[in-house]
Order: sequence, then C-alpha cells, then structure tokens
Amino acid sequence: MVKNTCNITRLTGSQTPPAETLDQLKKHPVSYGLYQNFPAKYQKEFLDFCSGEKSISLCYDAVFHYVFDTNRHRDRVEHLLSALLNQKVHIIDVLPREGTQMAEMGSEVVVDLLVRLEDRSLVNLEIQKYGYKFPAMRMDCYCADLIMREYNRLHNKYKEKFTYQKLHPVIAIVLMEKSSSEFNNFPDVYIHHGNTTWDSGLTLPSLTRQVYVCLDKFSNVMQNKDIRTELEAWLTALTTQSLARIDELIRKFPDFAAIYREIFEFRTRPEELIHMYSEVLAVADRNMDRMMIDEMREEIDNLSREMKRSLADKDAALVKQQNLIKELTAKLAEFEKK
Repeated sequence: MVKNTCNITRLTGSQTPPAETLDQLKKHPVSYGLYQNFPAKYQKEFLDFCSGEKSISLCYDAVFHYVFDTNRHRDRVEHLLSALLNQKVHIIDVLPREGTQMAEMGSEVVVDLLVRLEDRSLVNLEIQKYGYKFPAMRMDCYCADLIMREYNRLHNKYKEKFTYQKLHPVIAIVLMEKSSSEFNNFPDVYIHHGNTTWDSGLTLPSLTRQVYVCLDKFSNVMQNKDIRTELEAWLTALTTQSLARIDELIRKFPDFAAIYREIFEFRTRPEELIHMYSEVLAVADRNMDRMMIDEMREEIDNLSREMKRSLADKDAALVKQQNLIKELTAKLAEFEKK
C-alpha cells in the first residue's frame, strides 16, 4: 500500500447542508422514496454523513463488502487478516460465499468473506451486528461446512489417493458489534483465540481455529486511549464514526486514508449511497428478527423448565402429604384398637 499524508478535512471536503443533499436526492425519485421510508434514526445518520458531520459504519454489511471487496482490495483484506491473526498472511484464492444447503428451510450456509491463504488454510471472516445466542455452536457449523467443502474438493481431486492428511486448517473469525452474554465475564478482553486442547496435555493437530472479536468491548477499552498498533488501528476503523478519531487514525496510520477517501466519495452521490443504506436496513431487520426469535425460544425453554420444576415440586409435596396421611391413619388405627 502506498503511504499517504492526508487529514480528515482533505478527505471530507467542505460541509454540505442537509437541504442540498435532499434536493439532489429528489432528482432521483426511486432513491428519494427509499429515504422517505427510512426510520428517523437512519435518515439523520444518512444526512449527517452526507453533510460531513460524521463517517459511516464500516460494520454495515453492504459497506463492509464494498470496503473489503477482494476483487478490488485484496491487499487491504490481507492487512486486516494479518492484524487479526497476528501473522503475515497472503491470499492466493477467493472462494464462493455460498456453501452447503442446510435441511432447515432449504437455506445455504452463506459466509461474509472466504479466502485461501498461502499455507492452503481457509479463512472465513464474519461480521455480525448482534452476537447470536451460543455463537460457538453457530461457528462450529460454519467450520464444519468449510471442512466438508474441502473434503469433497480434495476427494474428487485425488480419488482413491485421498487421505485426511491432505485437509488444511479452517480459521473462522467473527467480528461482533454487540457481543453476546457469553463474553460479559471478560469486560477488558476484546479478542479471543481458540482451538481444541486436551486436559492430558496431548498434542494433536486440529482442523479448526476460531477467533472472536468483541468490537463493543474494544470501544470500551480504548476510550481516551491512543491508537498504537495495527490491530487497534483496524478495530478503530471498524468501530468509530467520529471524524476526530478518524483524523487521529489516518495521521498515525496513513494507509487508512485510502479507505476513507473511497467512503467519503459517496457524499457526492447520495442517490447511490441510499441503496447501500437500504441493504443495511434489510440486513438489520433480518438480524433483529433472528435475535428476537432466539430470545423468545430461550424464554419459552426457561418457562418450560420452570414449569416442570414446579410440577415436580408439587408432585413431591403431594407424595409427602400422602405419606403423612398414611402414617397418621396408621397411628389412628392403632389408637382406636386400644
């Protein structure tokens, strides 16, 4: 990447009044119609960006795929993965995002970004606005899908000469804007690396490795702190919309100016940006629906367990009362015989 000497003012340019943005948007009826249907929160965020008041979230699905498009910016994706994995990586292939068809509703496993590295390992990078319940179980399914993809590919390639030793590791990285409750016990830790270990100390190679990045925890930890490392720089880019923070970022890490130059170009094309925002809202609605379904299912399960415990307690109390009645009846019979 070429070094740049740039600051945020040069990137954003002069501020544009919201009314001017809306006038430009009205020239494109379809785009303006999309804007009018946005919730007030997103209308304000859209206008704040177009007017030059703040940046746009890189975690928005459509924005993320635009900024980290492997066809245009493979080197950018390599730099991000190198920071997240704490090792130099080189991408040799970009794989299709669609995977195995699942039985449930006939849906497919669709990943956000999937690449093959120089050492032949596969890396799946996921971006999630809301950390779903039991994220490890969900990511296990993604890893299993990737392993089966590799198994089928290599088995077809080598036929009877295939061996399991030909399989390469799978690395699953999930970036969570709002991490799930499982991570609450680690408020000062924002990145977790994990793989299979054995209580005996046995060492066996495993095909899967998982990395969880809690962006909300990172934001809390980095409050009022300077950006010092490449990892902190990338996570800052993924978490901040503050122009002052972005200015600090590109002064210390000038390579990031290229990212924000691309993003701020959309300020002059609000009629295009509005369609990207429309995708953002659609994804957010689906994620919110899924989260609410998960929460309702968990609440139903909890109520069911409580009901069973309550019934069991009542049954136990009833048996105890019945035994007491039998005991008192027996004693009464003895007294009556006297």
